[in-house]
Amino acid sequence: MIEFEDVRIAYKDKPVLDGVSLTIHDREFFVLIGSSGCGKTTLLKSINKLLPLRGGSLSIDGIPVEQIKVQDLPKKVGYVVQSGGLFPHLTVEENIALTMQIARFSKEAIRDRVDKMLKMVNLDPEIYRGQYPSQLSGGQQQRVGIARAFAANPPIVLMDEPFSALDPMTRAELQNEIHDLQTKAQKTVVFVTHDMDEAIKLADRICIIQDGKVAQCDTPENILKHPANQYVTEFIGANRLWANPEYIRAADIMRRRPFTISKGRTVIQALQIMRHNSVDSLLVLDKGQTLLGVVWLEELIGKREADPIEYYISDDYIAVEGETSLKEIIATIDYDVSGIIPVIQHDRKLLGYLTKSIILATMSKQFVPEHTAGERSGVICPATL
Repeated sequence: MIEFEDVRIAYKDKPVLDGVSLTIHDREFFVLIGSSGCGKTTLLKSINKLLPLRGGSLSIDGIPVEQIKVQDLPKKVGYVVQSGGLFPHLTVEENIALTMQIARFSKEAIRDRVDKMLKMVNLDPEIYRGQYPSQLSGGQQQRVGIARAFAANPPIVLMDEPFSALDPMTRAELQNEIHDLQTKAQKTVVFVTHDMDEAIKLADRICIIQDGKVAQCDTPENILKHPANQYVTEFIGANRLWANPEYIRAADIMRRRPFTISKGRTVIQALQIMRHNSVDSLLVLDKGQTLLGVVWLEELIGKREADPIEYYISDDYIAVEGETSLKEIIATIDYDVSGIIPVIQHDRKLLGYLTKSIILATMSKQFVPEHTAGERSGVICPATL
């Protein structure tokens, strides 16, 4: 765990970090982001003692960083910079071996570990071990840089805009690889970027820095839905949430007052409710507001008016839970079938409802007014009612 408490850092008496307090948890993919000069790279560099603190405290697993010896640092913290930061006069093997030499690994252990690290980043040791950085592509150099950062098996890996100089395809490929690698290796990754899309794709939590202070630190979903201030709103972009449907939940877009009926009511009572509100279905609930099913207009027409509606409860509908993402909903519903989509809790307690028009409005980044006529079930009742 990395803990910042009122950390202050200045360059030539100009404050760069001003009272930063935050905690980075073990095995977390933690992304620092902000505009140029905001202090995100300065914060990152303070973790591995590249920059001294002007005030406050910074500790790793309860140990102040100033008390960690230089030769012990590679065992605690790995570091990846743009283009890998490789030494051009050293081979790939020699570049990866550096951190292990500082950490006092044996020669035999280093040799075996170099091979293992190259395989980890999908580079064949027999091909790449003896090559120099100039013989590698940008993506290959970055893979070697990642291998070097992981070589001494530190619990923490720092990454300072590691993919910013790469072409989009290589960048996307390495983003996927580093996310998978972090998951498998269970490392704490602190990642600096200026790209909000990259941050959303990778992060467990995002910390947005504004003028040396923490503007907001939260999950990508919460930042997209609840930006803390105008700076955060402008930084993430007004429509970015709608480009990330996995963060839009059924509970975020549902309507909250579906027309319902209790199972003890009769057919004539159900028809009267439908006629009065111009809907073609009602959600049937028990006394505890648990969803039992749906009654459809077409199933009630011609039935005995005194019959209990529980005789005609249908399971011919799709329900989703409140936490179901828009992406999952889109993949589930049948656009050729009309009807209400109940939104429920895990215990089937009714929360609200969706219709196709609500979903389509969300997908088109628009909003359907809460009381639009005919939108209780998504289908206006026939005039014969």
